Amino acid sequence: MVNVNLFDNETASFWRGPGVKPADVKTEVFFLPCATSVEKEGSISNSGRWAQWRYKAVEPPGQARPDAEIMNELALKVRELYAKEGGAFPDPVLKTTWNYGAKLDTHVVAREINGSWLADKEILDPKTKAVTSTWKKGQLVASFATLQADGTTSCGAWIYSGSYGDPARKEGEPAPDPKKGNKMARRGKEDPTGLGLYPNWSWSWPVNRRIVYNRASVDEYGKPWDAKRALVKWVEDIDPATKLQKTDPVSKKPLFKWSGDVIDGGYPPLKTPDGKVNPDGRLPFIMKKNGVANIFGNDSLSDGPFPEHYEPLECPIQENPLSKTHRINPTAKLFYTDAAKSSPEDVFESCSTRYPFVATTYRVTEHWQTGLMTRNTPWLMEAVPQNFLELSRELAAEKGIKSGDALKVSSPRGEILCKAIVTGRFKPFKVMGATVHQVGMPWCFGWHTPADGSGGDSTNLLTSTIGDANTMIPETKAFMVNVEKA
Repeated sequence: MVNVNLFDNETASFWRGPGVKPADVKTEVFFLPCATSVEKEGSISNSGRWAQWRYKAVEPPGQARPDAEIMNELALKVRELYAKEGGAFPDPVLKTTWNYGAKLDTHVVAREINGSWLADKEILDPKTKAVTSTWKKGQLVASFATLQADGTTSCGAWIYSGSYGDPARKEGEPAPDPKKGNKMARRGKEDPTGLGLYPNWSWSWPVNRRIVYNRASVDEYGKPWDAKRALVKWVEDIDPATKLQKTDPVSKKPLFKWSGDVIDGGYPPLKTPDGKVNPDGRLPFIMKKNGVANIFGNDSLSDGPFPEHYEPLECPIQENPLSKTHRINPTAKLFYTDAAKSSPEDVFESCSTRYPFVATTYRVTEHWQTGLMTRNTPWLMEAVPQNFLELSRELAAEKGIKSGDALKVSSPRGEILCKAIVTGRFKPFKVMGATVHQVGMPWCFGWHTPADGSGGDSTNLLTSTIGDANTMIPETKAFMVNVEKA
């Protein structure tokens, strides 16, 4: 197993974890030190779909290297071995395009993800068959709309087509610096719509569109529902030279265009200015079957199309108060070991006196994800040094627990030790006439750091083994536990 990370951790050192005898582990582990995000160059994408380029601020320490460089060197060495020694089927390794150089250039990778032309190509208008654009071998594709199904283009990820572009140049001029076409590195602060789109700051996938389904913001004529907050609008196409509205060269009809955000779908409004149905118009939700938003799911859902409330796999009540037929989702994915299939009660329990409290997991401000980085940062460990259980004042009084007490928290899957924090954030619930207590725990700790094991184990050791019916996302936010003084 090859582990590439910033710090040693539970995954890399599983072979020497609590209760494990290293001599019995047959897996050979290699741990490679990698660079942090500020020690390497490349892009990140946020939840708003903005791909933003980051430059290297400092060199990584010691022998640490960017993970892309590590992967590149491994790939080149594997190819070298296949070329020298052969193998049962070397073609996928030797014939795969891998042209990043001995020292990988992140910009080369970004251009490959954007996509390029593998051959000269003329694009024809589907109606008139006239040539609309001409492309040369090696040019970057302009957007996913220009990707071809005949093998004349190559693209690493269609949604990022257009994130990198060749700067325009006149015939005969030398090729420009390839890094000049990086749209993800743009830092323009202008905001023409006033809506916070900032279209020239970085690049948003796809095609720099900041709001998907943006034609839903206008009526059937392309007029914004809210004129003071116009995301897009259908306006006259004005010639900048003559200041006159352009006309179609064939029909001589006046031309219009969309202004504002990059239009989603490129279709004109549903109606023409004289009130007639536009034959080229389409409803705004172009990725939905009916072109409109859905209240309910579709038939591809395992438990759809109508929404239903189900209780978690483990819960404190005997039946679903909103549906008498099924307490839990009948299409959810349950995970068992072979030994547990014959006795599922060993895997989960509901309405049990052994595990009477509802538990949930959450993050804390001081620690990130599993705590790999933050548990190795002294001042953050000082702020939150170990795993804890947060409980209500009412439950604390009932159990005789005070803040700082050592606790043992158990579920059918195992048990962990932690400290008590009594707060007013948690309150008892009244559910179907019974009092139900809830407790909360973070999941950012583990046995590896701090080295003395005082941080405690991950709360995810207690969570139930069930996956969502459609996405397989685990049900870690609701499970039953018992809480005792340690």
